[in-house]
Amino acid sequence: MTEQRVRELLTDVADAVPPPDLAARAWQRSVRVRRRRVAATAVVAVGTVVAVIGVVGVLNDGSGTMPRPDGDQETRMAADGPPQAALPRPPDTQINGGPAWVGPTIEEEARLPATSSAVLPASIDLASSAPATDKPGPSVAAFAASDSENHLKEVMLVAHDGHVSRLKTPNLDIVHNPDNGNDTVLPLNISSLSPDGRKLVLAQNHEVVVYDLVSGARQDLPTRNEESYNVGWTPDSSEIQLPKGVMNPDTLQITTPQGPTQVDSSDPDGPTDIWPPRTRGELTAQARSDQPVPALGSRLGTDPVLIRVWGAQRATLALPSDTEDLGPRSRVVGWLGPDDVAFQSQDYGTYRVLDWDTHTGEVRLVTNVTLPDSWDHGVTASWADVSH
Repeated sequence: MTEQRVRELLTDVADAVPPPDLAARAWQRSVRVRRRRVAATAVVAVGTVVAVIGVVGVLNDGSGTMPRPDGDQETRMAADGPPQAALPRPPDTQINGGPAWVGPTIEEEARLPATSSAVLPASIDLASSAPATDKPGPSVAAFAASDSENHLKEVMLVAHDGHVSRLKTPNLDIVHNPDNGNDTVLPLNISSLSPDGRKLVLAQNHEVVVYDLVSGARQDLPTRNEESYNVGWTPDSSEIQLPKGVMNPDTLQITTPQGPTQVDSSDPDGPTDIWPPRTRGELTAQARSDQPVPALGSRLGTDPVLIRVWGAQRATLALPSDTEDLGPRSRVVGWLGPDDVAFQSQDYGTYRVLDWDTHTGEVRLVTNVTLPDSWDHGVTASWADVSH
């Protein structure tokens, strides 16, 4: 084959193959480049979103609150409730070497955030019908209200799950307090329920009545010359605490003086007059009615209630005296945790149990109590020791 023939054949083959579409190839290449760039941008965008979510998660911590750079408290709006304070505020002052805060007023309590407790029910309904029984069983609280002459017809017992029972208390007389102008007082008082929640003691004149809430047994025990108003129990629930002595319920022997209002002379600023104290380890929490505290200014009124912690640490919560004739509005119920003290608060027609964090100063709602309409003038409640 000659050279000329070879060239002719190559020319025929070249004519049969279509020329390349350079524009199409350029477009395909640009598409591949754009896809790679879009993919890279998407990865960067996802990383940015993850990073932002991570930052928000660190700042938010799931609590619904973003800390503010100025250090002030931030509030969060619940979906179906009032604003809730989420961050603690610094103490208002120092008292006896420990932090002190001014607590909420009665009106402010209704807007507090709620917290749950393993030992206290979230709600207690005393207004609905409840069965009458002489064996209500171990109870976390006992409630009563008197008529105009302080007669006591029944006591309402509350179990740990919030179940309410009625304990009939027939043939009980009014009780006199000779140390306070012979005023009459309700047979049930703040310490009538034993710390273990299994027994109830009610005052009579120179006599006490003890109910075993588990067995249903009743005992009428004479106190002879000893007064019996403000009767209660020793911390181990074994003996009956009288205003000026301790009585053994088995032998009826009374030992004095071991009164609940006795001042500890080793600590004149310590807890004194509103008993019983609630103890957890080396810490004791107790409420007391006090004179105005100059360090907290004039916001407290003339007769505030101080919830105080003593022992290994000290802290104070001062509650304004914005309610008259119910005095003192608060009592310590017990310890709900290492730093949390539960206390009760009431106004006309309202009753609550609140939780005070003695480390951060935050106050939260634990239990709402619905009262019968006839109890709008106030209620006396006694709590078992819920400390743990």
